[in-house]
Parts: sequence; structure tokens; C-alpha cells
Amino acid sequence: MSATCSVIYRGDIAPGATLAEVRQRLQDFFNLDDTRAGQLFSGRPVTVKKNVDREKAEQFRALLASMGALAEVRDSAADAAPSPAPAAGPAVAPAPVTAPGSGLDGVTVEPPGADVLRPGERNPEVHREIATGHLSLDSPGADILKPHERKKPVEVHLDLSRLRVEPADDA
Repeated sequence: MSATCSVIYRGDIAPGATLAEVRQRLQDFFNLDDTRAGQLFSGRPVTVKKNVDREKAEQFRALLASMGALAEVRDSAADAAPSPAPAAGPAVAPAPVTAPGSGLDGVTVEPPGADVLRPGERNPEVHREIATGHLSLDSPGADILKPHERKKPVEVHLDLSRLRVEPADDA
């Protein structure tokens, strides 16, 4: 029996791609609503394909890459494939930190990527549509002010006729 693999996605996007484009492509491909699509970009590892042979996993990773999503392939046996964790926390309780005399007795440390806030403690996700159609870019070093936007230089007339320069003392 050949080893099985999982395809893991953390929300990384390819250089040159925008988050909005990649999110829309993945949302359309997986037929996801906004909430589920948001989970893909939470930074936490999400298993998007599991228990497939390496060749199929690499093909799926390449498909995601063509959409601008950078995923990784992991062996299923070597690593318990992460998936969206329930809001209650990890399935295995982390070991308490014990540092005698430090005042940290009984403090627990969650694994990387774990949600440390309960659902009621989280701020709701806010989606904003920001109009950027009126913005433009110019080439580096270009003068970005239009002639009518420039301030007129103020002419100052100073009478310096009473001033004179004297030679320095050779003392």
C-alpha cells in the first residue's frame, strides 16, 4: 500500500496575485460561502484534500497554485493532517507550563495556529468594499503634481544694499 498524502493550505498567495482574486477563485472552485472562504485565509492550516497518493496531491497542489494559492503536500502518516479545529480548542490538551517560582504554574500554551479566543470574544469579520477606481500610479520619479496643483512661488523683495562684506582679520 502506498503512502497517502494531504494537501494543506494556510492562506498564502503567490507573488503578483491579490488576496481578492485568489479568494474569489477558491470560493468559486470549492463552491464556498464567505464564512468558509474566510477560514481558508485565517493563517491556520486547513486540509483541502486528504488521503490521496502523492501524485494526485501534487496535481491538486499545482491546481491551487494556478489559482494563486500556495499549498503544501504532507504525508498523512508522518503528520496528523490538520483541519479546521473546532472553536473549543485542540483535541489534545496542551501540557501546562511549569516553571517553579515564576508565577506561571498552571498556565497552558496552545499549539501554533490554535484559536485562543472563544467565539464570543472574537470581533466579527468585517468585509469592506473600498473604491480604488479613481486611483492611478505613475512611473517612479515622475512629477505627480499637475500644473494647476502647484503653489505659486512667493516673491520676496529684500533690500540688502545697506549690507557689506568686510575682509577677515589676519590676527
